[in-house]
Amino acid sequence: MNRSANPTPQATGDSIAPSPGDRLELDLPDRPLPALLLSLSFHVVLLTSLGLFLAQTSSGTGSDTERPVGIAMVHRMPDRDRYVDVANPNPTATDEATAAESGEVSAAAAPPADLSPPIDLAGILSQMNATPSPVSGTGIAGETSLDGDAFDSQRPPGSEGDSNEATTMVFGISGSGSRFVYVFDRSDSMNGNGGMPLRAAKRELIQSLNSLTDRQRFQIIFYNDQPQPFQIVGVPLQLMQGEKATLARAQRYVDSITAYGSTEHDSALKLALRMDPDVIFFLTDARIPRLSTSQLGEIRRRAQRSGTTIHAIEFGADPLAPADSFLRDLAAQNLGQYQYVDIRSLGKNRQP
Repeated sequence: MNRSANPTPQATGDSIAPSPGDRLELDLPDRPLPALLLSLSFHVVLLTSLGLFLAQTSSGTGSDTERPVGIAMVHRMPDRDRYVDVANPNPTATDEATAAESGEVSAAAAPPADLSPPIDLAGILSQMNATPSPVSGTGIAGETSLDGDAFDSQRPPGSEGDSNEATTMVFGISGSGSRFVYVFDRSDSMNGNGGMPLRAAKRELIQSLNSLTDRQRFQIIFYNDQPQPFQIVGVPLQLMQGEKATLARAQRYVDSITAYGSTEHDSALKLALRMDPDVIFFLTDARIPRLSTSQLGEIRRRAQRSGTTIHAIEFGADPLAPADSFLRDLAAQNLGQYQYVDIRSLGKNRQP
């Protein structure tokens, strides 16, 4: 029997080693394409999230943004509240623009060209405190002479007689004499009720000035936290003669005044008393700050030395005058009259 040269091996339980000529094939597990894409996407998302987290952490480690912090005072007015920065009580250009948009007038108008710059108030007040007691006389009106007077406070010859005296009126209060000083509030509260208090005060002041003649002398002091007297370029701060040309300039000065700022009564009254007037008309709508007992006492002593009567006019938004107003005491202690004016009635039957 013939046998084949390459007999086919029988399938047995023993493994048969491949011959060198046989081709080696390995069975590798197949990896599906969707799984690969899923793995790749996961790693991209992970790396992106990690990058964003690190970026946020770095930006949060810088210095904090500085924000200014301040303290504000609230001024209660008849028809609104006004907030004032303690560090900067006077309005800036931005504040004034904001107030103008809301219907408030809070910026001071530029003074007329013929008025001088603001006075050296610190120097004047220092000289006030340095003024000695009377060197002659009893201290009663007409018997006092003081040294070192910075103003033209010597009464003109013949002014003691009735020929130079006149009677003028402010909001129903009459004052008689030959030397008058008007001390009027121009703080921001006078802008209340659409600015009617300031307009009414200016209107009344001009009417009073127009009743004077060249035989009387006058001065006007508008004040907020600082007094601002009426001055003409080249003329020292003093009582002005009531001639027509000077009264016309005074009216322009009054017209230029606007209201802004806080209120400080004491320095304005002492500046007025320094001029030795016969009569002071003092007008304000500010019950706060009050003049203290010591301030009232010092004003009374100065008024007695100069023989000055102080009349007080108070603006308010209540139908009746307050019982505890310091203005009552100011007038009573200085032989003057007190008048209360309800500002809600100022505009009735009157043109602005």
